[in-house]
Amino acid sequence: MTKNNILKKITIANNLKHFEIKEIFKLGGFELSSSQVKAFMAGSQNKNFEKLTEEQFEGFLNGFIVYSRGPVDEPSLLPRTIENFIIGLIESSNTGAIEEIRSLIEGAKDVIAKAD
Repeated sequence: MTKNNILKKITIANNLKHFEIKEIFKLGGFELSSSQVKAFMAGSQNKNFEKLTEEQFEGFLNGFIVYSRGPVDEPSLLPRTIENFIIGLIESSNTGAIEEIRSLIEGAKDVIAKAD
């Protein structure tokens, strides 16, 4: 499996849009245009196909880690994957799951308050 195929599978599995892929590359140290991202996602027979380099792929994976969990120096930020999941619950009107999350957050706040 090629690096481009792995990139496609990661983006499909995480329902990432092209602007999010650009942001992930940027977090990994690569400033790419939309056409470059589309070239990475194109099939190998496409005339616009561009092969990912080792460095670009590594940058994407490192950026994806930061994108998914947030920067290490800012642990108070909600990781985007969790944020997207919660937004999905809200959009689907899953009130039971939303209330369960709210309850868990309140419980965590109580534990933190007692620890202080």
